Amino acid sequence: MTDGTEIRTRHIASDEGPLLRRLRLAALTDAPAAFWQTRDIVGREPASTWSRLAREGAASTRNVVVIAERTGEAIGMVQGLTPSRRAWLRELAAMWVAPEARGGAAADALVLAAVDWACRAGAEAVKLWVAPRNEPARRLYARHGFVALGGPQPVTDDPTVKTFIPMLRPLYPARPPSRR
Repeated sequence: MTDGTEIRTRHIASDEGPLLRRLRLAALTDAPAAFWQTRDIVGREPASTWSRLAREGAASTRNVVVIAERTGEAIGMVQGLTPSRRAWLRELAAMWVAPEARGGAAADALVLAAVDWACRAGAEAVKLWVAPRNEPARRLYARHGFVALGGPQPVTDDPTVKTFIPMLRPLYPARPPSRR
């Protein structure tokens, strides 16, 4: 639960590879079923990988990493990605909020910041994948206009891989009312 302290979101700085690593490993430790990757695999990535991911996620139009903070402490993150063959689409990934910050405004702030980034980047829609049993996440995304695109699907052609539910939110400008 939150103590009422204001949540602030910001784009990761290009030199914050260690912070990105710490948050990602905390997420994979806390909620391994919610993510495609495992802590063991991700934990073996060298420092240069985290440095590159932070640089790439520092407020570009193709990729972003948004950090949620409370009283200067990082309490969550979300990544925004551009699929290589779909320049009109952005994907949200690696969404996580620390257990002690859940139930407050952090998750909403992260989703809003990521959707805002996608809008400013000119995307037409935002897609994400959510674990079928993660009801709180599914409710969060639905509250922000995401709609499930069918049932659980494998994320690769490998049948041993976990399944996730794809969700989509269109991003189109509101049309002014007609003047008939």
